[in-house]
Amino acid sequence: MTNSDNSISRRSMLTRMGVAAVAGAAATQASAQTAGAKPLAGRVAIVSGARNNMGRAFSVKLAEMGANVVVHYHRAETRDQAEETARLVEAKGVRAALTMGDLGQVENVRAMYDTAEQAFGGVDIVLNHAGAILKKPLAEFSDDEFERLDAINNRGLFYSLREAAMRVRNGGRIINTGTSLLAGAAPGYTIYSGTKAPVEEYTRMLAKELGAKRITVNSFAPGPVDTPFFHEQETEQSAAYAARLSTEQRLGAIDDIVPIVAFLASPESQWVNGQTVWINGGYLTR
Repeated sequence: MTNSDNSISRRSMLTRMGVAAVAGAAATQASAQTAGAKPLAGRVAIVSGARNNMGRAFSVKLAEMGANVVVHYHRAETRDQAEETARLVEAKGVRAALTMGDLGQVENVRAMYDTAEQAFGGVDIVLNHAGAILKKPLAEFSDDEFERLDAINNRGLFYSLREAAMRVRNGGRIINTGTSLLAGAAPGYTIYSGTKAPVEEYTRMLAKELGAKRITVNSFAPGPVDTPFFHEQETEQSAAYAARLSTEQRLGAIDDIVPIVAFLASPESQWVNGQTVWINGGYLTR
């Protein structure tokens, strides 16, 4: 082989190597873009209280980010709404599983986590969103009414956090729904606010306990949001008054709240831990 042939051969080899390198880089970039578009691909999320309103929106957003979702709902009478949430989740190209029950009963909480493990092989993200509300003066609360709020807002949260502490895989996310009322006082909300108060403390303390596993524990504290959950407790006048307390003179929208949940569930939130994020348009600050 002549020197000229050697030169041609070397140029051909280098060209092929360059093409391969470019192709490899393109594949790597495409893979990164895909991962960026679906940052929760392969992960499993539990969303309690997911049949409608914010819980449904959170479920769909986590699905859009790539997670399979366990959709929890409270009563058999609302199964059709939970099935609609599951349908919307699966429309994002992932899988959904349903679980039902009063989370104030520990066996239902365990069943919720069992569903995630049996359907999808584990749990990575838990969004404790189920809750109950009743606006009336403390002196008028019956024992049964207090028990109903405490069972889901406090005891049910404890049960879920205990399961999460044992079952969420390393690098996971635990996200708790609080309330902006913890930054202020509103007549009639004493028991609701009181049974939601543990959210912030559980969040702070559990973050310390699970930190070695790179599991983050955070909560978000919405203000008044334009959903039936809020309006069922309010008159037209009191709702308008609450709206005027925000800097934009309006109630929050579900779409205002979804992004903070998406962030707290994402890999980018790793350095946010043990925090309560207030999300209320300046309604209350602390």
